[in-house]
Amino acid sequence: MNILTLNSGSSSLSFKVYQHDGEDSGTILLSGKARNVATRTRAASFIEWTAGTEVTIKYCTLTNHRLAAQEVLILLEELNIKVDAIGHRFVHGGDLFHACTRVDDSSLPSLRDCLPLAPIHNPNAFSIIEACLATLPSADQFVVFDTAFHARMPKYARTYALPEDLMTRFGLHKYGFHGLSYQYVSAMAAQYLKKPLDEVKLIMCHLGTGGSSVCAFAEGRSITTSMGYSPLAGLVMSTRCGDIDAEVALELVRRGMSADEVSQTLNHKSGLIGLSGYSSNLEEVIAAAEEGNERCILAYDVYVARLQHYLGAYTWQFGGADAIVFTDDIGTHSWKLRARALCSAAALGVLLDKEMNRKAPADQTTLISLPQSATAVLVIPTDEEKIIAEEVIASLR
Repeated sequence: MNILTLNSGSSSLSFKVYQHDGEDSGTILLSGKARNVATRTRAASFIEWTAGTEVTIKYCTLTNHRLAAQEVLILLEELNIKVDAIGHRFVHGGDLFHACTRVDDSSLPSLRDCLPLAPIHNPNAFSIIEACLATLPSADQFVVFDTAFHARMPKYARTYALPEDLMTRFGLHKYGFHGLSYQYVSAMAAQYLKKPLDEVKLIMCHLGTGGSSVCAFAEGRSITTSMGYSPLAGLVMSTRCGDIDAEVALELVRRGMSADEVSQTLNHKSGLIGLSGYSSNLEEVIAAAEEGNERCILAYDVYVARLQHYLGAYTWQFGGADAIVFTDDIGTHSWKLRARALCSAAALGVLLDKEMNRKAPADQTTLISLPQSATAVLVIPTDEEKIIAEEVIASLR
């Protein structure tokens, strides 16, 4: 049985085909990623994939995620790869979905109801589901939810200081995101540290080219996380503002903007692109900052300060951690960002190995802290697709 996983990020679409042989997720027949999808960067969009030992890159116009998915489906046909089941990542399941769910006539309307909850992600994922239903109608399709990982957060961490009737009526509470990534990375960190999953304490930083968040993990569950009711909260991101005073949004409405215009501004025109006026890509912003671009210097400073805020807050709140973990594209590739984020962490006993940090490979688990560090610092590549495939396999049993 061949399982296709489709993992749509805010600016990417990762895909893998697993040949399930009865053990775990199975053998990978094809893996790849569509990059710079619908982005405001200076880089061209393209798809790269690996089949066997051959790596191929195809440059193409990818103005939306449905186009990216269609390119993937065309590639499968060209490679003569048959797909029996498809697993989709869906960022926000609200209070409706807490487990892997089959795509059918009963679930589709509820999935559509969830689209406004994550305006950058959910509509993209839904358009990909529609493309797959049209092209591969005989394949079993399932949806796996990022929010499910955080469903066991303590009540105090999930609750906003709002009137209880409003929170109950509208489902207004912290949901948390990047759950598939945190599920995988927490297991890998516990394995590396040789500790049971329910005994390890982690502060995990999922730093992506689109969205980013931090999660405190203990007792085998998410304890709290920087994103909230939507993926807009928390860290500064490529086009998202992260934490701001709620009164700012209200002031924009008073100044004549509609709610949809405010949402568009905060989700798509803020973050790095709004601060820098140059790029939504952190590496491009860092490069321009190093050349003296003042707006990019400020954007980088704000990005780092927000990340340091969460690292410090979670370290203090939970009495330290066994490890701080960096994952996803920025987390595993940007040694400069890691060094900057931890530049003052020695005060908390966190000692970075500068040489190991600089040369740490992005594709394997690496310890980048010194032996005498009170807290280990790890670089761990995430594998959300593996989690998606395992959830699909479990649902088909």
